[in-house]
Amino acid sequence: MRVYDAKNIKFKDGLSEKRRKAHVLKALFFAGFVIAAAGFILYLLFFSGFLEINQVNVSGLNKISGDEFNKELNERLDSKWLGFIERERNLIFFDADSFSGEMLAAFPEIREISVNKEPLHTVNIDIKERTTVGIWCFANGSTELDANCRYFDEEGILWGETAKSSGFLILVVEDMRQNIKETIQPDLSQADSGLLADMVLISGRLKEMNIFINKFEIPDKFIGDFNAFTSEGYKLMFSADSDIKKQLEALEIFLTDKKAIFKPQYIDLRINGRIYYK
Repeated sequence: MRVYDAKNIKFKDGLSEKRRKAHVLKALFFAGFVIAAAGFILYLLFFSGFLEINQVNVSGLNKISGDEFNKELNERLDSKWLGFIERERNLIFFDADSFSGEMLAAFPEIREISVNKEPLHTVNIDIKERTTVGIWCFANGSTELDANCRYFDEEGILWGETAKSSGFLILVVEDMRQNIKETIQPDLSQADSGLLADMVLISGRLKEMNIFINKFEIPDKFIGDFNAFTSEGYKLMFSADSDIKKQLEALEIFLTDKKAIFKPQYIDLRINGRIYYK
């Protein structure tokens, strides 16, 4: 009888080897399928044009230049992900919220913006611009007011640039203060927003009294007093530290007692219960 050394016997399991190869082939097939599917999806989304944005409808632009708005829009659409994929041109991946935020930052004159996607290739953009209430001109460190004038709305939001103006169709504010920083901010300070509310109240109430304001003036050494220059050529002096409504009521009573030929140089309403004039 032949004796075998069990330690030296090499046993080869053919079934296990076949199973191992089958697992490898399945893994390779699955990996290939995933890569092919990913490539197909990538092609379908970004290269086939199936969901490409090719029509953008913009409504509501009046104050804003259409060319400037379209430039910002096209820069967003043409931006590339990973250096070659125009992700934002895909209707699914176009980030409407992010785009709206960028447009509000780029164009302060926009009050609201609504972006709606319409399958398969259309984006509708509806814009509501701010209503111009007046023009605020800053002294900005110079001895005279120059062209550093900006539009503002009822909320005190500033935007754009315009020439110095006067008239009673819109509010005109000449801010003579030399040391303010509002010229570099998108809106007026909280204190100046309150002052603007007083000016709006004054302008509206005076129109009811058939008195029209050419401009308001905030003096350089502002401590609460400001002036309103009328179309009749005289000046009204108000105090933001006193009740504006009472100052207007006193003015109405005062003018009612005066004759039509009354032509003052100024009327001082800053002290409640008293009126000084010249």
